[in-house]
Amino acid sequence: MRPILLRPIHIKLQPSYLILGLLSGVSIASCLIIINLPISPYIQFAIVTLIIISTLYFILRDALLLLPWSWQVVEVDNKGELTISNHRGQQFHPALASNTFIHAACSILNFKRNGRWLALQPIILFSTSENADELRRLRVWLRWFKHNESPQDDLSVADDLAR
Repeated sequence: MRPILLRPIHIKLQPSYLILGLLSGVSIASCLIIINLPISPYIQFAIVTLIIISTLYFILRDALLLLPWSWQVVEVDNKGELTISNHRGQQFHPALASNTFIHAACSILNFKRNGRWLALQPIILFSTSENADELRRLRVWLRWFKHNESPQDDLSVADDLAR
């Protein structure tokens, strides 16, 4: 079989201070809105505490990549097979979901649910100077090459085209 890619794509994820800033800003704004609502101070305290805890979790997982299940590496081999690895060294071969977002400045890789309960968290990739070429190659692969699609996906696309 002829290889799809001449050179494999290998992206080592780095901590993102842009995601850190976005999460922090949204968290601060949410807390200020909750504090200004005319509700009991105990309820305000509980909601603000939940916002802070969840923000810390997402900062550790997605922005700083410090949790054991944080994504570390995105690879596409010569055959066009996607592999992602987490901090523990576990490798996954997910199928991309149709709501994957691709743009020159930011790409968000969403994955299909594998089985009934397992859902892999999305990967957010911002273009930086050190990974610009690899991200460009990944965006081209995402846009132009056929990915792990099931026959059901082909039927729904054919139904949409028929309408």
